[in-house]
Amino acid sequence: MPPDAIVCDWNGTLIRYRDERPLLESLAVDLFQASVPFHPLRTLRILRARRTLEALYRQKRYDAEFDFVREMFHIYNRQIVRGAPMSIIRRSIEQYACSTITKHALDFRTLRAIERCHLSGKTTGILSAGYLHGIESVLAAVGHRRHFHFCEADRLRHERGKAIEFELNIYKRKPEHLLRVLADHSLVPESTAYLGDSEDDEGCFAIVGYPIVAFLAPDDLKQRYAQEYNAFAPKDERELTSYLRLG
Repeated sequence: MPPDAIVCDWNGTLIRYRDERPLLESLAVDLFQASVPFHPLRTLRILRARRTLEALYRQKRYDAEFDFVREMFHIYNRQIVRGAPMSIIRRSIEQYACSTITKHALDFRTLRAIERCHLSGKTTGILSAGYLHGIESVLAAVGHRRHFHFCEADRLRHERGKAIEFELNIYKRKPEHLLRVLADHSLVPESTAYLGDSEDDEGCFAIVGYPIVAFLAPDDLKQRYAQEYNAFAPKDERELTSYLRLG
């Protein structure tokens, strides 16, 4: 029996970026340009943050004792995003979503398969620790947002037109959020496919009946998840559509 529903990760699955660094860097540039010359303190703060981030990137630490993603968001929230006008942030996100570079980073092999799932009547959705408005804007820019029934992702808290912080509520907690999403949409875990690419998706593979490793996932993870969860790792778009019984 084919799955009745498919839930996808975003970073590293539907877009080749492994985290939200490209979106955040684009946002930092736009906020900096909007601060010159009338907001010198904000300009200085952003410059200092960029130096801190560059040092963080040079470390390339992805070990158990150091959470690179949390540290990156912490720096952005504290030194770049907090207090920034939401009007500038929204405009920046829209420009990022419509850029040619962003569109070229999308994995249209998977997006086309999701479109066929949607058109065949299956429930389709996204569960991601990425930024909700960014994800939806990118998908809308290429005409694929309508092929997802839902998108569950983290948000940017704001008040009185000013940004407060990017949330990280889903990051490192995806399995429990997946269970909630399945319940909210009356989906049966054994009849659901989950498509992901990283350690953050590992618990989700243990929940569903159809675990699928994304095309963009590292080869070592493809092999490990195939062994540990009997996850399917398609070699091309044809294999993915065949596995989902899309004809």
